[in-house]
Amino acid sequence: MVNKLLFKQMDVFTSKPFKGNPVAVVNCMDISEDEISSETMLSIANWTNLSETTFLFKPTDPTKSNYKLRIFTPANELPFAGHPTIGSCKAYLQFTDQIQTLKYIRQECEVGIIDLVSDVDTGIISLKAEKTDLDKLEADVVKLYQESLTNNGKPIKPIDSPYVLHVGPEWVVFLVEDSETCYNANPDFGKMAEISLKYGHSGIILAGKKSKFDENSSVLEMEMRAFVPAYNVNEDPVCGSGSIALIRYLQQKYNFSKTTRINISQGGRMTREGHIYAEIKVTSDGISYHCGGDALCVVDGVINV
Repeated sequence: MVNKLLFKQMDVFTSKPFKGNPVAVVNCMDISEDEISSETMLSIANWTNLSETTFLFKPTDPTKSNYKLRIFTPANELPFAGHPTIGSCKAYLQFTDQIQTLKYIRQECEVGIIDLVSDVDTGIISLKAEKTDLDKLEADVVKLYQESLTNNGKPIKPIDSPYVLHVGPEWVVFLVEDSETCYNANPDFGKMAEISLKYGHSGIILAGKKSKFDENSSVLEMEMRAFVPAYNVNEDPVCGSGSIALIRYLQQKYNFSKTTRINISQGGRMTREGHIYAEIKVTSDGISYHCGGDALCVVDGVINV
């Protein structure tokens, strides 16, 4: 039997259609999870050929979350990803006609429960990261990655030791001198893919400041790029999990003692206009990491599964 399921394609981290990062969202909340196999979901993700396709299901425990989300690339399932989480949350609110009424949303996924907040006035949806562990990258691996990142034919040097951030994906964060260095980088994607696969990394987050870095400022402006050639995505236009990795790295480096907002621009080299609103929140209860942005519906219909 063919299931006719509601379907949306969302454009995430942008206020302009076709200038963000797309994600396909399939509404499976009216069927049970055993009515659609993992193999079928992977086939759909392979067919949409987007970086991610997600599937919304009824939550395992309705008292703990609003929905369950499964996230697929064309090649495999992911435990968590940022822009699919933001886009799927906005799609959920639209599917359920709660866009103007529901502010706090809880998403069940493989890494646990993700808390999201929807600003009904601005349309911005933000998430709180649940996984933010990190490890320093070995010097010999840093050197290998430097050889895959060049600017005018010369290896790009990080301004401090890169780390591996375990935020769902395994991101290696390289902080460089400024936004121009970040924007003008020309990776050797073949070489980068080999290194990422050898060491079990998802890819590289490259970032640089847009203006003088004042550690006492409450707002910072950054340029960011995300490279994932090991998973057949040379460059991700706008990357939510990458922004979490970046701000966790910044906290490791600068040890901010007060809440700090980081406005991240991404996608310019791909003719996109991505904007991520990230925040390192410092309270008496500890430090938490948040990222958010807008999400627009650009395709709305039905998919036959």
